[in-house]
Amino acid sequence: MSKVRLFFAGDFCSKPTTSFITVSDDLKQLIQSCDLRVVNFEVPLKPENVSLPPQQYERFFQHDDVPQFLRNMGFNLFSIANNHLLDWGEKGYEKTVAALGEDCFGAGTYDEAYKVKKVEVGGIKIGFMALSYAAYKGVFDNVSRHDGVGCAYINDLKVNHVILEAKKELDYLFILPHDGIEYIDIPLPETIARYRDFIDYGADGVIGCHPHCPQGWEEYKGKPIFYSLGNFFFNSKKDTLYRAWNRPHWYEGMCVVLEIEDGQLVYTIVNTRNTDNVSLSIDTDVSRDEHNQHLQEYLRDKGKYDAYLNEVALSQNYVDIIDRSFHPRTLRRSTKKLFKLWMMKLRKKDFTDDFALKTLLRNDTRRSLMMRTLK
Repeated sequence: MSKVRLFFAGDFCSKPTTSFITVSDDLKQLIQSCDLRVVNFEVPLKPENVSLPPQQYERFFQHDDVPQFLRNMGFNLFSIANNHLLDWGEKGYEKTVAALGEDCFGAGTYDEAYKVKKVEVGGIKIGFMALSYAAYKGVFDNVSRHDGVGCAYINDLKVNHVILEAKKELDYLFILPHDGIEYIDIPLPETIARYRDFIDYGADGVIGCHPHCPQGWEEYKGKPIFYSLGNFFFNSKKDTLYRAWNRPHWYEGMCVVLEIEDGQLVYTIVNTRNTDNVSLSIDTDVSRDEHNQHLQEYLRDKGKYDAYLNEVALSQNYVDIIDRSFHPRTLRRSTKKLFKLWMMKLRKKDFTDDFALKTLLRNDTRRSLMMRTLK
């Protein structure tokens, strides 16, 4: 059996033209040295002349030159199962798929979304399955919503059966989930359990995205689980000047090189950095490796993990969301909130018709963290 190299990168988005971005030669050479190169295409392309109803959060889109930029860098597989896929409706989805062609996977009709992407390299049959958490829109419901287009839902009961069936035809199967809590650098216990579940059903590795910062990784039953690779490159603003000043690890990415040879799977971690939204390179700063080891300690030491998780839970504003939705007359919060509630009343809008609350309750992972906060 021949040797196969795979490269996995995290979330990519560039609203400005990619002509501003330079990629270091060593990073480009590393990517191109691999046979299969996978990246999460986080945000759709914007369709022309599409009028959509207003919504309560920004619709993201990428510049039209992003697909070719990523191909020139070396990527040949694109996961599109994420919470922004349908920001511009089905027209945006269609334009994105037309640009990426058969190299994208993880979305489409219900059957297409749950279809494993299969590739054969050097006689080795490899599969990829991309999944997303239950975002506000764009993700199939495992009971009632099977119409239109959308992403494969991470907790659909169908997923486990797909893994079992796919492994009958594949030598290796990798699961690419888009899940977790944004901006925190440890996975929740529920996330750990679900990702290990994929291994139990037959997957050979799990490579996660979505939190927008790297998280730790582990070997479970001899197989790797990477909870979050963080951002490979993410700039959803109109120009290169924006800085995510309150997200300490926003510009730090973690990539993985997997080598398959003689039935063995060996992986290497590669730290990357986005500098000023104009430069993407391998990060050799020792502090990055030290930070990675720090993240590993949380996963190895239950006491440290539990203490940090409780700290994270208490830092969230979920109790505030519940309070303003279900107890609007308690006046526990600020005058600003009181004004907002009265404005809702004047508009004859139901107090419980709260976007943040509905999003929180629909998102399995955030709901789990909310319950931890309440405890």
